[in-house]
Amino acid sequence: LPVEAADLGGDCCADIEERVAELEATTVRKGNKKVKVELYGRVNRVINFWNDGAESNVYSLNSSYNTDRFGIRGKGKISDDWSSGFVIEIEDTGNQSRFVNQFNDNTDNGLLRVRKSAISLESKTYGKVWLGLQEMAKDNITKDTFVIKGLDQTMHADFYMNWSFFLRQKGFNNAEAFSPSTPRFQDIGRCYSTSSSAFDCSTRRNEVRYDTPEWWGFIGSASWGEDDIWSASLRFQKEWDNWKVGAGYAYEGFTDELVQNGGGGVFFQGFKRDFKEWAGSASVIHKPTGLFVWAANSNSE
Repeated sequence: LPVEAADLGGDCCADIEERVAELEATTVRKGNKKVKVELYGRVNRVINFWNDGAESNVYSLNSSYNTDRFGIRGKGKISDDWSSGFVIEIEDTGNQSRFVNQFNDNTDNGLLRVRKSAISLESKTYGKVWLGLQEMAKDNITKDTFVIKGLDQTMHADFYMNWSFFLRQKGFNNAEAFSPSTPRFQDIGRCYSTSSSAFDCSTRRNEVRYDTPEWWGFIGSASWGEDDIWSASLRFQKEWDNWKVGAGYAYEGFTDELVQNGGGGVFFQGFKRDFKEWAGSASVIHKPTGLFVWAANSNSE
């Protein structure tokens, strides 16, 4: 029988090398030309000292301002004008500062919660569409237009940090000062459409959201979701020489029958919820000196 030796100097491996090169070009990894994926997160802990006039203590907590979280987000190029993306973000809900009080210094239930889960389609020409659990158009309107980042926390720092603490009655220095009907900090000022603080009434919801392309520093947004909640906003950021300006204003209409705050619910037929909320902020900073002027408002009806 004729016998032939393998031709090791031929093209036996060309197909394999070509396939390996193709796989390397399409592998999902950060920095890839076609698809970029990023793993991100934060750990934010606080030492909280409190004194209610009769009792005081110190707690080590998960900060409710920016809770512990991790996520993965990615973006894939479709063409020179079009791209698609996604985000999945998970939050640690245990031992948050806004849920502890004089009687409970550890609310750790060991649960992880999905904060975001959405996909997007974006065009440089026509804007961006989100589908899934994402911020509504009004969400963060008093925060993300700030020239001075972090200034928003000063508006409700004590209030939001001690969200669930009971207000001690004057003259009562023992447990008799408290009852199930005793007011808490969250009863003083809050949003009725969410469980958030008074200056951030909107939140993340299952929705469809559209953001316009940037035009002279302006970006418009509109979103609709659930049953039924809709909002619209206009944001602006611009720099001129030594000046930096940021502003934004938004409206949200809320008629979701499944809302828990405000009473009623689907079990109370004919009890209509109709929340109307406005909010906005504006700021100007002189970059060389750091001097700034800032204002914000929030209204829930």
